Amino acid sequence: MSQTPKFGTAELTNKQLMMLFPTPMFMGALPDVGMCDRIERKIREMRTAGQGQSAPKRASPAFMTSDNLHQFPEMKGLTEIIMAESAKIFDAYTMKRKSHYIVGMWANITHPNNRQNMHVHPNCFLSGLVYIKAPPGCGPTMFCSPRKFTKNIEAQYSQKNELNTDFVLIPAEKGRMLFWPSHIPHAVESGTADENEERIVVAFNIMIKGKVDLFTSRIEFS
Repeated sequence: MSQTPKFGTAELTNKQLMMLFPTPMFMGALPDVGMCDRIERKIREMRTAGQGQSAPKRASPAFMTSDNLHQFPEMKGLTEIIMAESAKIFDAYTMKRKSHYIVGMWANITHPNNRQNMHVHPNCFLSGLVYIKAPPGCGPTMFCSPRKFTKNIEAQYSQKNELNTDFVLIPAEKGRMLFWPSHIPHAVESGTADENEERIVVAFNIMIKGKVDLFTSRIEFS
């Protein structure tokens, strides 16, 4: 007579956990947080001069500059950091390229607690942002796993962890800079900050230059 095996009587040996196709988030802080104050003054000057787009009161974003901030001399120090750090990221990917460049860079001034809908930044490899002004309790940035929108079965979990979560919240902190693969959806969640304050973020996109010589998939970025 056959017997039903009892679970738990034996275990695998040499067990290990391997993260399969992880999504990297590169994060750091500006070496001089005073840079944020200088950039904030420039952005506010642009708003006063009407150099950008204003939205109705309490809309998000309430004010958005043009997307060529990287061409302004006041942004030189920031763009140098962005270019240097993104070069290290492309090197970490071992991505072949001639060079890379900032496709666009812009600033948003918003109500500190307003949400912003989920979105992605197309036509670039990397996207990023730096928090220029982040009042305590202002809205964090939410990142969403692309797999969230391809599931046909969803289990229940006793608690969320890095293996089962589809959302990650990163608090806004003055001087903090983030880089991520541009296909990752992201949004801004509601905050609880003083409503007399404003949340200011500079966002940017990075692209490479060079020839991709892949069989049946050749393309040149210039």
